Amino acid sequence: MLYSSYQPAARSHHASDYPASSRHLYLLFEHQSTPDPWMRLRLLNYMCRIWDESFKAAPQQTQLRPIIPMVFYQGRRAWSYSTNLADLFPEVPGWDATLTPHVRHYLIDQSGMPPSAVKGGLKGQITQLLLMAAMRAQAQAVLAAAMPLLAELLASGRGETHQTFFLYLFATQERAVVMELLETVVQQHTQLGGELMTYAEELIEEGLQKGEIKGEIRGELKGKVELIEQLLAAGTTWQVITQATGLTPTTFAELKAELERLMATTPSAHPAPDVAEQG
Repeated sequence: MLYSSYQPAARSHHASDYPASSRHLYLLFEHQSTPDPWMRLRLLNYMCRIWDESFKAAPQQTQLRPIIPMVFYQGRRAWSYSTNLADLFPEVPGWDATLTPHVRHYLIDQSGMPPSAVKGGLKGQITQLLLMAAMRAQAQAVLAAAMPLLAELLASGRGETHQTFFLYLFATQERAVVMELLETVVQQHTQLGGELMTYAEELIEEGLQKGEIKGEIRGELKGKVELIEQLLAAGTTWQVITQATGLTPTTFAELKAELERLMATTPSAHPAPDVAEQG
């Protein structure tokens, strides 16, 4: 089973879903855009909650299912923190090291990876490149690598996945930049590029890029920011906030910066009326 974070939907599973003779492996994925020194602890919390939920599905179980925690990181600087939970504890003279929990997570750090080094299936490559473009100041080179792949994917037929990619693309990049890159693809791959351009224009004409998508994302981010600000105003400590939401002061600042960027790039829904000239 695959989790991008802990999912309450796991409660819907039944004991019959887990035959005694089978072996189940959880892959716990967490996507990060900023380095977090407490990521090791957060992942352990997710793992413990997954194990707790497993008893609701199979209360007679005698073993815990293995979980592989993985952090998929695409930030502006390299990940600098240890991946071992044990490193969060201070050294104590005479302490029995076997009593310190040693829980590690895998780290996929793509902060310095060139677009040409992205590997995987077609959809996997597109996902990595679009996420990479959203996090890097110089996104054009990354998007240039993604566009032909989007054209290739679109050639296999239109579907929900294609729309999701385009909605994310338009929500995280300036429309002019996207359209310029699309025109380049059209010049290089006449047939595929033309279909890609047509599909993008259809989405725009349907209103999927006329503020609605950015508005939804902006509204979600605004709700999170306001919630944290209310908790801080009420005197809630960051320790409690982090345990409840997974956000740290660093990730909260990143969240506010992203909200401000969306606020600045989203056109007003109610533009000011023209002022008539006075004779």
